[in-house]
Amino acid sequence: MANTLMNRNDFGMMDPFERLARSFWTPFENMDQVLKTDISETDDQYQVKVDVPGIDKQDVKLDYRDNVLSIKVQKDSFVDHEDGQQNVVMNERHTGTLQRQYMLPNVAADKISASQADGVLTITLPKTQASDDNGTIEIQ
Repeated sequence: MANTLMNRNDFGMMDPFERLARSFWTPFENMDQVLKTDISETDDQYQVKVDVPGIDKQDVKLDYRDNVLSIKVQKDSFVDHEDGQQNVVMNERHTGTLQRQYMLPNVAADKISASQADGVLTITLPKTQASDDNGTIEIQ
């Protein structure tokens, strides 16, 4: 309680430096919540749906190697807050990279397709025939 009271001035407002510190960390607090992903599997494909609201498709990089789907999103934003006389009141810049990786085996890499609509990235990964070899090694 005393710490809370010490960080406020006589008008009940936060100290400007505390407000600055809180606003600095805010973009990083919810980064794990940005790339919400749903993965479904059928006998012939995987389908991955990723929420990417406000992200242009050129800012999304997809890669499939060694049975791993990698999704990388680069987000840069600039918010300009000018008054009617074009005096700068405040400007905000946010930048960051988000990445997710998923192990999805037996995929025909040359047939993977992706589309983006209404803030959702949909990736379809057709399966290949699974090998009967389960990775066991016979000792001779």
